[in-house]
Formats: sequence, C-alpha cells, structure tokens
Amino acid sequence: MHQIEKKQFRVVIVGAGVSGLVLAHALELAKIDFILLEKGMVAPPWGTSITSKDTWPALGSSDTSPVVPAGARLLHQIGILEAVERKYTGRTVLEDRWFDAMREKLGYPDLTLERREYLQVLYDELPDKSKVLTGKRVKNVVDNEEEAFVELDDGSVERGDLIVGCDGVHSTVRKAMWEIANQTIPNFITPQEKQSEDTRPRIGIAPQQAGTGFNEQDMIFVSNQGYTFQFLTQPDKIYFMIHHKLPEPVRWPNRIRYSEKDAEELAAKFAEHPIGDSLVFGDLWCNRIRGHLISLEEGVLEHFFFGRTVLIGDAAHKVTPNAAMGGASAMEDSIALANTIHKLAQQKQSSPHPPPTDYLTAKNPPYNDNNNNIKPSKQDVALALQSYQNERKPRLQKIHDESAFVTRLQSYDTWFLYLLMRWVLPLIGLAPIVHNVSKLGAGGPRLEYVDVEEESGTIPWVHPMPKK
Repeated sequence: MHQIEKKQFRVVIVGAGVSGLVLAHALELAKIDFILLEKGMVAPPWGTSITSKDTWPALGSSDTSPVVPAGARLLHQIGILEAVERKYTGRTVLEDRWFDAMREKLGYPDLTLERREYLQVLYDELPDKSKVLTGKRVKNVVDNEEEAFVELDDGSVERGDLIVGCDGVHSTVRKAMWEIANQTIPNFITPQEKQSEDTRPRIGIAPQQAGTGFNEQDMIFVSNQGYTFQFLTQPDKIYFMIHHKLPEPVRWPNRIRYSEKDAEELAAKFAEHPIGDSLVFGDLWCNRIRGHLISLEEGVLEHFFFGRTVLIGDAAHKVTPNAAMGGASAMEDSIALANTIHKLAQQKQSSPHPPPTDYLTAKNPPYNDNNNNIKPSKQDVALALQSYQNERKPRLQKIHDESAFVTRLQSYDTWFLYLLMRWVLPLIGLAPIVHNVSKLGAGGPRLEYVDVEEESGTIPWVHPMPKK
C-alpha cells in the first residue's frame, strides 16, 4: 500500500481503461501523486471500439479502437501519439474520402487498432508503472471530511483526496457514490437517474477475406430496418458489429447477461445477409477469430460527482458506437478533470482570499515544482468538481445526441430517417456529416499546463494551444 504524504494531494483512480490511463498520463505531467487500481489485467483481450435511450443490440467486432482526430490531438498533448501511430497498420482509404476529409478539417488522423493494443501502449508509455496495481477489486468507498479511501477485496486500503471512478458502465465506484449521496441527502440520486436503456451488441473479429470488396482500411455501414452492420477493416482483420434494436427497453437495475448460445442464435438470424460483393455475414461469423454478445447502454447521468468522488468515461455517460465518439469523450473527461485537479491542487488553503468558485476559468496559479501541494478541503473539492461537471455535461449531452442520431439514421428508425439515409445522403454525399462531426470534435478541451505545437485544419480548435 502506498503511503500518503501529509501535504501532498493524491488521486485514487479506479479502472485502467482508456479514461483511467489517459488521466494517469495527465497527472504525471502535472506531477500530482496518484495510484491506479485495476480489478483485472491491463489491456485484456476483449474490448469495445474507442470511438444509450433506445435499446440497441450489436452483433460485430468491438475489439477495435478508432481514435478520431480529436482523440489523436489529446494523445499528442500527453506525448504518446507517435507511440500509438506505430501500432497503426492500415491505410486511410474510404469512399467519399471520410478519413482524409476529417484530417483536412482538424489536422489529425483517424487511427484504428485493436483496443488491447491501444491500452497496452497507454500503459507502456507511463513513466512509473509502480503506480498501476492490478488484481485490485474495489469493495467499498469511504468519503469523509479529511480524505476518501477505497477498501479492496484483498483487505488493503488506498487513501487519497479524490476518488475517480473510471470503472465502466457497471461501475462499482458509481454504486458506492450513489449510496453515500443518498445516505447524506435522501433521494439525491433518484431511480430515474439510475435508469438507462440497454442494447445488445454482438462484437467480434475475423480475418480479412476475399469477396468483401473492402479496402485495407475502410469504415463500412450496411443499413437495414431496425439494425445496422458496421465494419472496420485492417489489412489482415475485419472488426464487425451489428446494432439491433430490442423490442422493449431494459432499464436499471435489470441487466441482461448473454451466453454463447444467444450469440449463435443472433448470428444465425443474420447469416444470409449480404455484406460484400460475394459474401454473406454467415461466412464472416464462421471464420471469426472471436466474437460474442454484450449489452450496450446509452445515457448521460445527472450527477457526475458527490463529495470526494467523481465519475468519468462510461461510468458517467455512455453512447452508441456508430459515431465513434465514446473513446474520445472519455479521453476528454480525463483531460478536463486533470485540468481541474491541477488547479485545485495548487490552491493554497492559507490564502487570505477564498478559493474561486469556478476553477475552470480561474487564472492558473504558479506551478509548484517541489510537489509539496497544500491539500484542499472537502468543500474546495466539491466546488472544483461542480465546475468540472458544469463544463462537461452540455458537451457530453451533445455527443450523446449526435451518436444516438447516427445509430437511428443508419438503422432506418423512422420513415424520415429511412428517406434521409436511403435517398438524400447518396445524392449530397457525406460532406455535411463530416463537417458536423469535425465541428463537434473541435470543441473539446486541451491540457492547459503543457506546451505543445499542435496540428490544425480548416476548422479551428475552440480551445487552441497558445501560440508561441
């Protein structure tokens, strides 16, 4: 167990997914102490794309990690974009020049690689891996005036000034935060907030096959009434998903757990559907490297924090993967929270003036190179996290709505969307969608305490790096 120094601000991060590892990099750059706890292993073999109100099942391969230009920009700011690019093996070839157009708009590339490879790079590039502890399952969270700590199932305890739940859509930290909040303020977290609708995705990966007509890196959608095929290709692999709308929504606390039999039955339903020039989905499924059926959710929580606990990534918000914005929004959370923590940790409690109520617009305090930060009070933490939530929620709701629209558009969810997808878009092309997606990406945060010369395109960043 790592000991906490008396005057040093310390962050306990729970979950070594994309948001947790990116936050760890950002805190390293800020010289803020942290510990990262992962219940399993770093970079497990299964995962979803780095890229819910209706219920959408997906059948396909979510073992891929599309890193959109806004996400690539953040990787550049934390200094690991080149390392990620070395894992990228595809070419940017797509009908209507989607990838090229996105790069022209924002200056950074779209990258696709296996999620486990992406997580492995994020971990490998950490300067101090002793701060990442695996096999550490959180059992309970305790939040008091002086500190917060997590109790682990092996009997150990990790203490800090802030607990960050990056532990996914079925977050243990979130469950504990809800309990603490409702014990402190009855009905603070309502049953309505806890309810999200469930989707059933089938995810998988198969070797690249002749007869598909796919290029070495394509992003392909095959639209149908009520369901959508999605393919992301690499020279040697095809990642696939099918998003399928369930007859009825599934809401908290209910949770569907799917078996291999369920996966086979759903695959059989779509087996004869053409997916290429001379290939049906059944050919892809029979030759899969791996594939299974999982649940997806969508929605944005009302409360991202309570006391000394804050939720980021899928623990706080979940989007359907069609627009590939889930991973980027989680990375943005990490960067925005790191900015907040950096400012918070530098605030001197002994200051004769009260702390600003909005840490995100306050002028950056001078950096303290000796890392002897004066720890803020619980009230200071709450004020900072409120500002973080105020900054992130409107943008995350916009990303959620855009992702939901794309999913429903591609699955012909209404007659209007059918006409738009089937007849209007083929006439006008993807340019309007590229513009809207790029404009949405341009609004993300930057890491405020680093100085890098960033790329730019025809759409300027809303929060650009200061010019030298």
